[in-house]
Amino acid sequence: MPVSPLSRAPSAHPGGELVPKERYTSAEFARLEWERMWTRSWLLAGRASDAAEPGDWFSFEIGPESILVVRQRDGSLAARYNVCMHRGNRLREPGRGHAERFACSFHGWQYGIDGALLCAHDPESFPQGLPAERLRLRPLRCESWGGFVFVNLDPDAEPLRDWLEEVPEQLAPYHFEEWSILHDVCLEVPCNWKTSLDAFNEAYHIAATHAWTLEFTDDVHTRYECFGRHSRMIFPEAQPSPRHPGHGTVTPALADLFLKRFGIDPASVASVAEARAAIAEATRRQGPLLGCDFSELSESQLNDDFHYTLFPNVTLNIHAQFTWVFTHRPHPTDPNRMYFDFLNLVRAPAHRIPRPERERLRVADGASLAHIPGGNVIDEDMYNLPRIQAGMSSRAFEGLHLGTQEVRIRHFHEVLMGYLEGAGA
Repeated sequence: MPVSPLSRAPSAHPGGELVPKERYTSAEFARLEWERMWTRSWLLAGRASDAAEPGDWFSFEIGPESILVVRQRDGSLAARYNVCMHRGNRLREPGRGHAERFACSFHGWQYGIDGALLCAHDPESFPQGLPAERLRLRPLRCESWGGFVFVNLDPDAEPLRDWLEEVPEQLAPYHFEEWSILHDVCLEVPCNWKTSLDAFNEAYHIAATHAWTLEFTDDVHTRYECFGRHSRMIFPEAQPSPRHPGHGTVTPALADLFLKRFGIDPASVASVAEARAAIAEATRRQGPLLGCDFSELSESQLNDDFHYTLFPNVTLNIHAQFTWVFTHRPHPTDPNRMYFDFLNLVRAPAHRIPRPERERLRVADGASLAHIPGGNVIDEDMYNLPRIQAGMSSRAFEGLHLGTQEVRIRHFHEVLMGYLEGAGA
């Protein structure tokens, strides 16, 4: 049975020096990030399924830029800056939709879905003329992998597959092109985008922040791996942590949240190993009902969270039947604010799942994701993030003091500084 590559990847040395807090609070550092990293990186813009037919489009906002991703008449996807070339008006508000052409609400200039200028009122009033190439909507790089659409503001960027390194090979058995969006939320959070990214790059916080989950997750035996720009951790689930008194046993939470969910009688398993094997087998049996094949996934992949960070700002919490996708976007002007985009994807190609509308919420207004299964875990993280950011302003705090369980944070900063110091291309 073929499985996704699970061999241990190289890990960065954790080091001992502080990570300066100014990387999280300084407007000047945020400016350097924009100029030297964001404008040279492949950025996750959305799902190809959101622009399924010619003329379908969705927007992507990053820093000061707004970008339109549009399905072309030949079936390809194209990305163009969301700005009229006449006076700079935005052509579309953030969101998604369908257009046969894009018309500017200010003076009525019209563009085709291929970006070409179709018409401008009173063309004779422009003594310099209306040169077609100069006035077409400006393109940028747009490529896809696994149903995910990425854009790059650098016209000379390497191909997306090269940027992703070994990630597509490792994740090929999940067949992400089959997955549908079940929930879509954008949270405005009063913290730096890296403060948010860091929170999901280690399991060290589980025992304090999510202590109730230790009855069915194993933070102690989490495996951390770093490779190239990216990193992953394999976070064991369906087994209690050694920190929990029920370690090594089939706890009530393991029985209720995992075994019973798959129709497995807890009395039929005598150990955690048997429970995990039973969960894996039950998942494989569900495949035909969902229209997919889980035979390519190992027992670990059918139980555990295969957690990837794609540089610079994507978090993938991957399970066999659902995946949480987080993108951590910077606020365009304030390093103490960011946007946390949450997609809950499910793998059930045999079932039509209606596309939900995006929820736009603010943590400062008391926003909660408790209406989403498992969203209370994210709420617990969101409680901490503004307090971490506020604490970084203290004169007593100089920088991040990281341990070996936080090696992915250290690795991320090494890659980031490579870009800011000129060696990251």
